[in-house]
Amino acid sequence: MPEPEPSPRAAGASAPARFARIIFLALLLAWLSLVFWNSAKPLPPGTHVVSQTFRLSESDIDFEFNPARVPPEAPAIEHAEQMIVVDRSPVTRELAQRLLVRKRARPNIKIVLVTDPGSERFGGTALETLAELEQSGIIVARAGLDRLRDSNPLYSGFWRLFFEWWSDPFDEAPRRLTLPAWARMHNAKADQRQLVVADDGSGGWTAVLAPAGPSAALTVRGSLARAMIAGELQIAAWSTDDDRLPAGPPSAGRGVGSIDARFITEGAIETALIEALAAAGKGDQVGIAADIVSDRAVIAAALGAAGRGARVQVLLAADAAPNPPVAAELTRLGGGLIEVRRRPAMEVAPPRLLLVRHSADLWVDWSSANFTRRNLADFNLEAGVELRMPARSAAARSLIDYFARAWSGAQVDAQTRYDAAAYWRYRIAEATGLSSF
Repeated sequence: MPEPEPSPRAAGASAPARFARIIFLALLLAWLSLVFWNSAKPLPPGTHVVSQTFRLSESDIDFEFNPARVPPEAPAIEHAEQMIVVDRSPVTRELAQRLLVRKRARPNIKIVLVTDPGSERFGGTALETLAELEQSGIIVARAGLDRLRDSNPLYSGFWRLFFEWWSDPFDEAPRRLTLPAWARMHNAKADQRQLVVADDGSGGWTAVLAPAGPSAALTVRGSLARAMIAGELQIAAWSTDDDRLPAGPPSAGRGVGSIDARFITEGAIETALIEALAAAGKGDQVGIAADIVSDRAVIAAALGAAGRGARVQVLLAADAAPNPPVAAELTRLGGGLIEVRRRPAMEVAPPRLLLVRHSADLWVDWSSANFTRRNLADFNLEAGVELRMPARSAAARSLIDYFARAWSGAQVDAQTRYDAAAYWRYRIAEATGLSSF
């Protein structure tokens, strides 16, 4: 007996349901495609940089640790005659004025500014400041952070699907909270390189890396400073269509001196940290200063250094969420050789710093990157300098004294009891990117 045909009413009711299922599956497929592609896509030019190793003399480097009346980058800007390359976020009014003054004094000088496109509502640079710089002839490149991989692919896939194509922080009213601005902020991408490179007016080059502001800055001169420019200009090239971008200076020789130095960015910073810790053993001293230490590879390397007999001191921020479970893990598994202290909440943040002191030399990694997966796995724009110098040099003693002062002023961490719930919350948040760190 033939089956009865469905009524026209039933057929009509199933058509919208089928259409909804098709739309849902299409969106799901698009979301999954964005998740997987943006988790593993090729990195853009100018990222994950590892320069050649240059030789510097002690006169080629300066460390500044005390609050200064004059910002550390000011002399570099004021002496430039040919080119100034700035990667800074946010751009303070004082820095903008210094660039404007130099441009007016030297109209033919090439000035390139790379900056985070973050909304002014969330601490980004004021639109009026960037507009004034552009009107003066300075090239302003809002870093195209969406070219980077996603640290939080579950959320970022959604953001790219529904918001990226119509979300531009520079088309929004300043200081006004909008849905696109809120969604972009939670996408958690940042340009944090915080450096200035300029010629010195006499054929040389100077670079200033100041991740902690004027209270802590590293100035390097010579071939290493010159090498920092190429990657910055590549980032500017894929972040703006301005055809006035200059060519970088030609490469120079390796240099002479007693200090080995490399410029490293993004994920290369993590590799340098792990290599430095892997070289630490019995009788060595390790100092770590960062707001947050949560990257699993760095934690494993620190525990490995303690396991070989190195003494490890870890200085963390007082109020960062993952620090208590990390402190508990380090002290519990460190065999009595790892001590954790926390910086007072109101104290000025130090640079992100790793010191490995051997009997004859000191290894230093100075960078803008907190020791987290988001900052060390090629998700943000970060910059650092690796130095290896004689332990008795003036530069080495200056760094060792700085860390000792910061350490003596910090509080012994009392939250070292293992808390399984806090530990696994941190591990899941770190692994998935569903976190604020």
